Amino acid sequence: MHLRQQALHLPPLRRLRERHLHLPDQQHGGKSMSDLTKWPRLLVTGENVTREQANEILIRTDGLNPCINDRVWERTVKDLAEEFGRPRPYDYSRTSDNPESWREHYAADQAWRARMGLLDLHYLRNARIASSWIGGPHGWCDWEGRIGCSNYNIGKWPSVEEVTEDWTAIAEAFPYLALHAQLVTDEGEGTVAATWAVRDGKAALVEPAGQLAPVPSDDVAGMVFGLLYSADRERGVSINRLREALAQVAAQQSGEAATR
Repeated sequence: MHLRQQALHLPPLRRLRERHLHLPDQQHGGKSMSDLTKWPRLLVTGENVTREQANEILIRTDGLNPCINDRVWERTVKDLAEEFGRPRPYDYSRTSDNPESWREHYAADQAWRARMGLLDLHYLRNARIASSWIGGPHGWCDWEGRIGCSNYNIGKWPSVEEVTEDWTAIAEAFPYLALHAQLVTDEGEGTVAATWAVRDGKAALVEPAGQLAPVPSDDVAGMVFGLLYSADRERGVSINRLREALAQVAAQQSGEAATR
């Protein structure tokens, strides 16, 4: 408990900048700070957010391109996105007749993503809408507004620079976030390789003050059971809540665009 409280005591950003790590020279546990290994475990602890803030985070940090075994839910998510202006999925049979049609579709889809404020992230997307991962939908934020995670790895072969870019983009998009994050090497069985602090719209790589949270043992048997026998295993949210979140984000982004 003491360690968790210490991790959540975020210092002012002036101090974060003073403690910013210089990657080429830093070592931790005998390893280069850039040696995150193939599938490092993501640990996050932070202050919870409101329902509306969770809606914004979980839409804008999701690619909204589900590829899951639950074809009904996959189609439902894509149909909902279309309700809010996304182009229909590309029909590849058109390519032979119009080779440029794919490029046109891609440009239109990218324009929609920009209008919705979706973030282009390397590794730190949330997958709380739909996920084919054996553990089901997951992420560092959930629909109740809880900020935190310790049960999944990111990958593969991330660099400190890429993860820092992700946290920087996330901090700028959601300035109300206050959290610490770490990557633990070797799927959580190794050591803390890097620690970030996010606060007041800024992100910084900082010296670790210990591991943020214990890494739980993977309940593989339970995950497999759920995957095989739970019909809704890959679904992370109700259709009504998803529609609410999409409508909220569309309105927010439209309003911000009008004031620019």
